Amino acid sequence: MLVIAKGVLVIIFLNLSCLHWYWAFGGKWGLEYVIPTKTTIEKAIKPNPLATILVAIALLLIAYIYLLLIFSIHVNIFPTWVIKYGIWIVPSVFLLRVLGDFKYVGLFKKIKKTTFAINDTKYFIPLCAIIATLGFIIALN
Repeated sequence: MLVIAKGVLVIIFLNLSCLHWYWAFGGKWGLEYVIPTKTTIEKAIKPNPLATILVAIALLLIAYIYLLLIFSIHVNIFPTWVIKYGIWIVPSVFLLRVLGDFKYVGLFKKIKKTTFAINDTKYFIPLCAIIATLGFIIALN
């Protein structure tokens, strides 16, 4: 069961990383649906390519850590505390993303009628909840 949970997280984080690399280098597919909007048109944030690359790298490193955990490989690339605390921090961040009382994201978001807000409720909150749940299951074992 744990191997499956770790594998699912590796696949999720690899896909998310690939999407961010795609957007960082000019890809447009899906971009209008994943950036929070103040109104139906006005974007709440305007991420630049460097920030998007940093997110892509972070997601790739998280996938790599879960991949190492699948095979119980101990690599000296990361200090041991990174994995020890990281497996708790990652699901905590995604749980906060789900439950957070934020303006544009989360179950208690203030703006609920934009395309992003609707997609957040239908897709992004459940995805973050799955990541948080699987991450905590892995961290507890």
